[in-house]
Amino acid sequence: MSFNFKILKRLFFFVFLVSFASCNATFGKNYSYLREIRQETLVPTRWDVGNTTVSNEDRLDILIPYVKNIGNVYIGVGSEQNLTIAAWAKSEFIYLMDFTSVVVTANEMMVFFLQESPTKEKFLYYYSKAGEEDAMKLIREKLPNPESYTKVYKKIIRFVRKRHKTNLMLSELYHYKMFQTDDDQYAHVHRLAKEGKIFPVRGNLLGTVTLQSIGENLRKNNLRLGIIYFSNAEEYFYYPDQFKNSILNLPMKDESVVVRTLSVKKNVFPWAPGSDISTKLGFHYCVQSGHSFQEWLTFVKAPFRSLNIMEESGEIDPKLGFTYVGKGPGQDSL
Repeated sequence: MSFNFKILKRLFFFVFLVSFASCNATFGKNYSYLREIRQETLVPTRWDVGNTTVSNEDRLDILIPYVKNIGNVYIGVGSEQNLTIAAWAKSEFIYLMDFTSVVVTANEMMVFFLQESPTKEKFLYYYSKAGEEDAMKLIREKLPNPESYTKVYKKIIRFVRKRHKTNLMLSELYHYKMFQTDDDQYAHVHRLAKEGKIFPVRGNLLGTVTLQSIGENLRKNNLRLGIIYFSNAEEYFYYPDQFKNSILNLPMKDESVVVRTLSVKKNVFPWAPGSDISTKLGFHYCVQSGHSFQEWLTFVKAPFRSLNIMEESGEIDPKLGFTYVGKGPGQDSL
């Protein structure tokens, strides 16, 4: 009996190791299927300008307690601010999604510089005035269609330099670390870039292709969303059916969250202190449980948008300029 019990223990331990390894292998060498998605065809917009390739949300650090170590898959609109949040979350795959060609191209170039830069100092160097010539040379030597990238580099570089300077200042002012100031966080995003796990994609939140395809891909491969980041995009629309369908198609876990910002209705949602350092408009920051958001999109039939969710179901901290939403819709909305 003793001998059999030992064999049973060893067999159980072996099965556990195999199961554990297979779970972690999900984001290992066989990650390429996460890139096998359909993408929207982009059209020129009035937002195809240099300053849209950087963030003006100056208090992202407020999010840290709510996104730290969430892991899993990350989806975000915009550019480098996504890497800041994803590094805090230790996300294992990142979709950088945008509906403008300039941001998609800038994101592809950013991932390229991450791949080529073993240290945060080297990464920042390629965007500095001192490193501009080397950056251009590297682009021409290693990227296909280099002229499209050098054109965007010249278009965005003054905005990126200003943002990098602001990032360093803010991290010192509010005493937090981010991937441009911390070696461990930079090592995480550098590894993801080297392994092909940061994927810039062409996508519109209101589109019918990219976001829907990402959800289908995650479901097909039994993966879960960790974070979806909207910036303040939701200010501009009530939720249409296609958006609802795309979000409801995303496989969530209990820890999954929606991250958004808001610059309107300041009387109800005060701006976070210091959130207007780099811009005339400040922002209110919000984290919502992914399941809560899906409940709202499922059960509320009247037209609504993010600020309606925050006002009815959110716990608003006016001093911090932050709202957390963990509940579904109340009777007023049903």
